[in-house]
Amino acid sequence: MESATVNGESDDEGEKGDAASDIRVQPATHNAFNITANSIRLQLDILSQVATALQTERTHNPEVPIGNPSVSQALAAYEAATESLGGLISSLVKISRDRETYWQSRLDQEAEIRRLWEDSMARVAREQEALEGQIEESEDKRKRTKKALRDALESSARPGMENMPSDPARRATSSRENLSALPESKGHQKSGAHGAIDGPPLGPTRMEDLAGISDSESASDEFFDAVSSGEVQVVTPGQSMMIELAAAAESGGEISDSPRTELAAEIATSFKGHEAPLRTRLKLAADDRPKISLWGILKSMIGKDMTRMTLPVSFNEPTSLLQRVAEDMEYTDLIDIAVDRMDSTERMVYVAGFAASEYASTIGRVAKPFNPLLGETFEYVRPDKGYRFLVEQISHHPPVSAVFAQSSKWEYYGESAMKSKFYGKSFEFHPLGIWFLKLRPSSGGEELYTWKKVTSSVVGIITNNPTVDNYGLMEIKNWTTGEVCQLDFKQRGWRSSDAYEVKGKVMDRDGNAAWSIAGRWNDKIYARRTYDQNESMTSKPSKGLPLRSEGPGASPTFLVWAANPRPQGIPFNLTPFGLTLNDIPDCLQPYLPATDTRLRPDQRAMEDGEYDFAAKEKNRLEEKQRAKRRERETRGEEFVPRWFEKAKCSITGEEYWLFKGGYWKMRDDVVKGGKWEGPEDIF
Repeated sequence: MESATVNGESDDEGEKGDAASDIRVQPATHNAFNITANSIRLQLDILSQVATALQTERTHNPEVPIGNPSVSQALAAYEAATESLGGLISSLVKISRDRETYWQSRLDQEAEIRRLWEDSMARVAREQEALEGQIEESEDKRKRTKKALRDALESSARPGMENMPSDPARRATSSRENLSALPESKGHQKSGAHGAIDGPPLGPTRMEDLAGISDSESASDEFFDAVSSGEVQVVTPGQSMMIELAAAAESGGEISDSPRTELAAEIATSFKGHEAPLRTRLKLAADDRPKISLWGILKSMIGKDMTRMTLPVSFNEPTSLLQRVAEDMEYTDLIDIAVDRMDSTERMVYVAGFAASEYASTIGRVAKPFNPLLGETFEYVRPDKGYRFLVEQISHHPPVSAVFAQSSKWEYYGESAMKSKFYGKSFEFHPLGIWFLKLRPSSGGEELYTWKKVTSSVVGIITNNPTVDNYGLMEIKNWTTGEVCQLDFKQRGWRSSDAYEVKGKVMDRDGNAAWSIAGRWNDKIYARRTYDQNESMTSKPSKGLPLRSEGPGASPTFLVWAANPRPQGIPFNLTPFGLTLNDIPDCLQPYLPATDTRLRPDQRAMEDGEYDFAAKEKNRLEEKQRAKRRERETRGEEFVPRWFEKAKCSITGEEYWLFKGGYWKMRDDVVKGGKWEGPEDIF
């Protein structure tokens, strides 16, 4: 009976399974469909032939009776063909219905699998956020405990330090004798409120043993923690650095500034047209773009190259990628400060601050800039800061932009190129180009610095909370002096307190630490002289008391850079600097070439809130660019950049795009009444 019952249950389950899977049964093959359709066509031909025969017979013999054998035979054939046709049509309808049911079930199944995957990913993301909160709370508690213990150790050590023997062995023996001489109950008593240790002062040997809990953290970690918690007193460079470097500044002597003066006069000719005040608002009062689910659009693009994706215009902001490159120039004041510092390692501090400041503009900027067209340019000139900037799109796939900026004190150039991919949980942008900075210090001569930008990503896409992150190791090298700065942009991880963290060291030509740098790349960056001048690039910090930030002999901490405040009520989260980029005052437009990105109709419509027109113009420009590419391919031609050419740096050996210099000369001619020659109409 048990066997019969079990078998009966199995049969029931099998029947249910068969019923549930009927819609998944493979329908009739494509050949069966074609055979049935051809059979219907054959029967229709038979009907047509019968009808033609009857019509012919009637024409030749109008009086033929209906009972004539030939007529009866034709009618019988007609009836048989009609009956067969009905059956074939029924079969075809059934085949079509089965096929439609099958493929609809497959589609529904795939949609359900996709939905379950999306729900699972969203649940994982939420669980990760919850876990990050727990880990952050645990880490904060650990730091508070560690700080309380070290404060107690330091306060306990001070009273007994004066009478301790100078010899380490005698000092350790004395410390142990003092501890053993105490009653056990008192020697091990602790204060629960603040973690202070009652009993005799702890000697330096014991201090070193207990302070060893921080061996895994470097001095830069401690500096960052101190800066983040506000435990260091921040002074201005005028209060500290000028005292520390007074001798170097006095010995610098008077430097002839004539080369700077001549170059400044040359650059000033490019200021024409840029006299208008910088704008502080957009015409658009609020970001009222059509709301579309970012994940809904991107989920089918996992694993693809971001530069080849076509997204709705509502995902764009009213700037070009060329203008986003120009946002590197927001904090050129740091370079101007660096030029006037007499100590080359201090110059490196400010150059590092400039390199890190380039990422502050990415906060909240998750909208996509417009992809530049091949040959598109953008000029940006700041008479108030004394520099001019030019960028040209020199390649479309892969996208590459060549840059050259110039002041009387420095030159900044390189290429903006990257690999990008969408991984489902995040976008990843991996930079490829090398950036060069040539300084003309007040002390004379020139210095060449190079670095490579770190990886940028957008996380939180699944949870509809996209956040920009920048992470990786940036090495800045002074090829003239041999000094190096290593900045570590920490990846956003389990703890939100780790977000935006950057720290590093400036090493002199011998590999000794000269400066410590710490802060957050979205807010402020600080620096101070490294306390242990003998600390090498790879060595761990010495055990013992923490690095001093106050008191006699302490290294003063000063603010290197602070981000400009974001204006309130500005659409697209643009920075004050970003607001100025796409402005095209009447005094400037006559002097711009036809390729300047300010003249793009889709980008201008986007800024004005005309989203439908922006979408149409974006599609038109993309089709126009494709047509031009096909024309070049037909003629066997390759695109040649107008203002840049490939070259090799004689100092670093790196290839880069050399600015040929003709742009500003031709612009000067236009200002004097001439015309732009050569740039084609790409818009």
